[in-house]
Amino acid sequence: MVMKLTRFVDYFINPAYFDDAKMLWRARLLIRASFLTSIFSTSYVGLSTVFDFEKSFYLMIFNAISFLLLPFLVKTKLPISWLGNLYILIGAFAIYVLVYYSGGVWSAVYPWIISIPVLAILVVNRLSGIIWGSISFLFMQWYAYLAYKRIELPREYNIDLHTEWYVTILPGLLLIILLISFVFEYIQSHALSEVEKKNQLLEEQKATITQQSIELEELIEEKDYIIRILAHDLRNPLANILSVVNLMTIEDDEARQAEYLNIINQSSASAHNLIERVLEMDAIGHNKIRANLEVVNVCEVLKEVKASMTDVAQKKDIEIVLKPSVGNCKVKADRTYLAQIFENLFSNAIKFSDQGNKVEAVVLGLEKRVQIKIIDEGPGIKEGEEDKLFKKFSKLSSRPTAGESSTGLGLSLVKRYVELIHGTVWYEANDRHGAVFVVELPVVN
Repeated sequence: MVMKLTRFVDYFINPAYFDDAKMLWRARLLIRASFLTSIFSTSYVGLSTVFDFEKSFYLMIFNAISFLLLPFLVKTKLPISWLGNLYILIGAFAIYVLVYYSGGVWSAVYPWIISIPVLAILVVNRLSGIIWGSISFLFMQWYAYLAYKRIELPREYNIDLHTEWYVTILPGLLLIILLISFVFEYIQSHALSEVEKKNQLLEEQKATITQQSIELEELIEEKDYIIRILAHDLRNPLANILSVVNLMTIEDDEARQAEYLNIINQSSASAHNLIERVLEMDAIGHNKIRANLEVVNVCEVLKEVKASMTDVAQKKDIEIVLKPSVGNCKVKADRTYLAQIFENLFSNAIKFSDQGNKVEAVVLGLEKRVQIKIIDEGPGIKEGEEDKLFKKFSKLSSRPTAGESSTGLGLSLVKRYVELIHGTVWYEANDRHGAVFVVELPVVN
């Protein structure tokens, strides 16, 4: 209902006023006040007939029509202040005339003069209130002078109904001021509410911009870090390749050249792996990867990954031991990402294990899920550093035992891949020595 009334009022407003909150507020107030006063004047047309007050009858008809037409002028480009003062002029003219023709200071209409400056302040502005207050004061002084001089002013209403006239007309003063005041208060409250909403929206936008700024700074810092990683970690393999190529140009021994080719192959693989990790993390950050879920046997994937990691493990004389579960170890997952998860965890376990250590993969088939624990005998995670796990580019105090490179991307990739296949991953301290990383996935019956 309120929205319909607002749309009705807005129909009479010049479109230019919608760009100025203050002018829009004044225009809405003037239109509402005009319609209310027109209705009020219409009711007094009937009262004028009852009291046989001909001049009041015509003045009230004039007022009712004038106040009804006034909103249409708001649709023009005439200043709202002019139209507001026109509203006051129409009402003031009727009051001044009716006071004169109904007994002056003894008229029930006389106190209505007080409403003129009050309405001018409410509907127009303070300056208008001062001007109309001054004019009304002069009229009141003039009527007082006439009364003091014992000059009888005409009483053109039915004198026999003097009491009825008085008790009917006088309360109208209170009613019209209350009505306009309520309209004023409603529009002011509505305007303040709109301001509060806009302020709240601005605060929300400010918070969003602040958050976006923080995220942008983090993104810039992350990109800078990626560049530093690439510059630092690619330098060694590329330097190795360059050195070995130079040696090959002066070396005739085929056995030595084969060894050099092996070094080049390893260095190239290391550089390629680093670039692949960074690209994978960037793809994850932009949600460019999708999981192709299918029924996969966890134990089979573990065996395949173990086989692929054998050469890396043998270089450090590390044994990879699989302890498969006798229970159900079939899960719904992306086979490629599942292999990547285990490969990253095995790779980390091998990197941080000393020569001759053992890495275990324990599969626990539970009722509704399967747990895969990758257990190593390395230094483990120091207390206070657990929160850094699974975050991109996290650098922990523990270092690879044979000088292997570590980008800090492996565990963050593990976490993202596990989430893609609807699983969970966490770290547990090894009671003996080392670290335990647990991957939990829902089983398929």
